[in-house]
Amino acid sequence: MKKVIVVLALIFVSYGAFAQSLKFADEEVLRCALHSGDRNGDGVLSKVEADSLTVLNLTSYRIHMFQVKTYEDLQKFPHLKKVWLGESTLPLIDLSFNYELEMVAVQSDELKTLVLAVGCYPQLITPTREGSLVVKRVRSSADPNSIWYL
Repeated sequence: MKKVIVVLALIFVSYGAFAQSLKFADEEVLRCALHSGDRNGDGVLSKVEADSLTVLNLTSYRIHMFQVKTYEDLQKFPHLKKVWLGESTLPLIDLSFNYELEMVAVQSDELKTLVLAVGCYPQLITPTREGSLVVKRVRSSADPNSIWYL
């Protein structure tokens, strides 16, 4: 009987860990998020780990230069405060879900429009082409304070 309980407990724990792992659309974002946020070192980023991630560098790690194809995965990090956006050919990046941002560093010259949440005014670090980046603000349904912006 004890063996059955132990086996069932192991299955439950394994299923719980699997159910909590997040799926990513961009492998580069996942790689960087694991480097920054995988607290238990299991190679899987759980919802709890993603929720606690506040700093994410998508520019480079050692000699590997990241080429991000989509930034939609950044929605998984609602408490992100600092982000370094890597090289990308995307003309628009929507960070409106990340309403707690304090700093955004832009690497790409291709980026033309950055979308932020209303009420979010992070320090922007951009390439030398000052003035060619348009910042738009939209209401974020993720921001619990968004009711005050209506």
